[in-house]
Amino acid sequence: MTAVTKVKLANPEILTWARKELGLTVAEVAKRFTKTAEIIEAWERGDEAPTFRQLTELATYYKRPVAVFFLPSIPPETPKPRDYRTLPYIAPGEYSKETLLSYREVCAMLAGARELLDELDADIVLSLPTWTLDDPPEQKAQELRSLLGISIERQIKEFDTHYTAQDVWRSVLFDRGVIARICKMPITDARAFCLFGNNLAGIGLSNEDREHGRIFSLFHEVCHLSLKQPGVSGLTSNYQSSNQRLEQYCDRFSASFLLPSSHPEVMGSLELFEGSTDVLNVAQFVADKFKVSKYVAIRRAFDLGNISPNVYWDTITEWKTTDARRTRRAKTTGGNYPATQISYVGKRFIGLVMEALRRDYFTSVDVRRIVGLDPATIELNM
Repeated sequence: MTAVTKVKLANPEILTWARKELGLTVAEVAKRFTKTAEIIEAWERGDEAPTFRQLTELATYYKRPVAVFFLPSIPPETPKPRDYRTLPYIAPGEYSKETLLSYREVCAMLAGARELLDELDADIVLSLPTWTLDDPPEQKAQELRSLLGISIERQIKEFDTHYTAQDVWRSVLFDRGVIARICKMPITDARAFCLFGNNLAGIGLSNEDREHGRIFSLFHEVCHLSLKQPGVSGLTSNYQSSNQRLEQYCDRFSASFLLPSSHPEVMGSLELFEGSTDVLNVAQFVADKFKVSKYVAIRRAFDLGNISPNVYWDTITEWKTTDARRTRRAKTTGGNYPATQISYVGKRFIGLVMEALRRDYFTSVDVRRIVGLDPATIELNM
């Protein structure tokens, strides 16, 4: 019988660090590896050691390269994002494994993007305007829209689908040093988050949100960045919390940005809410016309006094229940994996990676490692 070789680590505490970085308990790891909690704890103390195969499986589970476990000292911790969520059932500062991993992915993406931009001599750095909570959100929304150069007329005529709208908004923000990534994280835990790094800013958007909902979250997070208050945001709630003022400000900014009250066509459409007995149909009409979500449409109507607070909160509560059922059903369906992956990572970021490949800064192996697709597949699906 072949002897099983165990790997004695120089610093077994790295196993504890890797586990805690994803918010996992010893019991969860033990269950995943069909071991007792005592064995996992013994590995982490160094009293026992895993086999190389077990170490490799741990690396996969913790989303770390195997080489990390052979370091002599514990790497710096990824700082947890500040918590701005307002839902009552969420414990402040506690995030799911998927959200913590998504935060790490966006941190890594910013570091990779900075390296690529410098290598390719691309003059892109973070260049968003800044303001405070004392500034009128509508005014700041109008200023940013002018800066990004997307008019309402273009929004109506050229954004043929919500997917097109999402791509255009992400692209113009990329030119301002803001890189958005769609992440696999439960929307009930986090709808979106943002952070600064490498003279850039990153935004993570939940893959469980619908594309038009992600557009709203995108500019909600842009507002957080311009307020210099990066962190994690959750689903809209009227639950009173210490973050309520900030989150409502960012909501109002995002809705104002996407449906500016200064434009007569926007105002004319929103006036349809007044006295309507079919709020859903009106919201859907506005959403389809301007390529926003029905939630943005009704939020804007609420902000401008076209509907009452009671109608607003009762309606979105009902919509959330209905949409949650649709989301659960959608999870069971298949899809085009390459197209989905390109959408998640972002076309502009993938464009940087492919340009690095063309200039021989990258190999095909590098492209697969960063994007999760080989270059030929990317070419076919871009």
